Amino acid sequence: MGCQKSVSSWGALSVALFVEFLTFSSLTPQLRAQSLEVSLTFPPTANRGAPARTAGGGTRGLRTCVKGNIPLTALAPSNNVGTTVSANPTLFWYVPQTDAKFAQFVVSDNQDNEIYQTTLALNGTPGVVKLSIPATVSLEPGKEYRWYFGLICNRVHRSEDKFVEGVIERTELSSEQKTKLAQATEPLKQAEVYAGAKVWQETLTILAQLRHDRPNDSDITEAWEELLKSVQLEAIATEPLSECCQADSADSMVDSQFKGLKG
Repeated sequence: MGCQKSVSSWGALSVALFVEFLTFSSLTPQLRAQSLEVSLTFPPTANRGAPARTAGGGTRGLRTCVKGNIPLTALAPSNNVGTTVSANPTLFWYVPQTDAKFAQFVVSDNQDNEIYQTTLALNGTPGVVKLSIPATVSLEPGKEYRWYFGLICNRVHRSEDKFVEGVIERTELSSEQKTKLAQATEPLKQAEVYAGAKVWQETLTILAQLRHDRPNDSDITEAWEELLKSVQLEAIATEPLSECCQADSADSMVDSQFKGLKG
């Protein structure tokens, strides 16, 4: 009888342990997912009167050098004001299929003084391109700057250029945000901190680098798409990253008429 009771007790214990194991196993993926979960939804931004982040439609009678349904577009929040904590941030644009061989990038201060200009060689392949403001130029905290990015469709008739313009503002993190950033050991968590602080350029730059380094990582892909969709750039969310562009030595080949397009 004692033996039977012992066997029964072990049987009941085994069943209880088995049920507990199943319950724990079913919860483990949820707990694991929760520990890695991040939100890359960028907070809403107020309209500050910045230009549109997409190039306008073609002018009647003029040849266009771009193709496709998605226009030249700045990867920026809906108000087209890119905030950054860096003196030398990286900016991003979607460049459609184009016959243009060069693009021009200009940065001016709020007094319309040009502080940086360069020309980029394009490879004609559509995709998201990036350009970093060099260390020779330092954006100051608390100041706004205007940038211009144009596809040079015709060096003689610059009215055929396709261009976008926007605003970039250097800001600073609060003490609390700096603490959160220091505690974020994973790049995705760092991007989440920047997004929560409404710092666009660093959020985008981190995700772009992760997408470049880990193209087959579904978590990275989903985070990238979530960020772009949150600022109504879903049309670009699945577009590839382009390996172009680098500052080109052809600056002297491009005249200054681009400045006349600023508006």
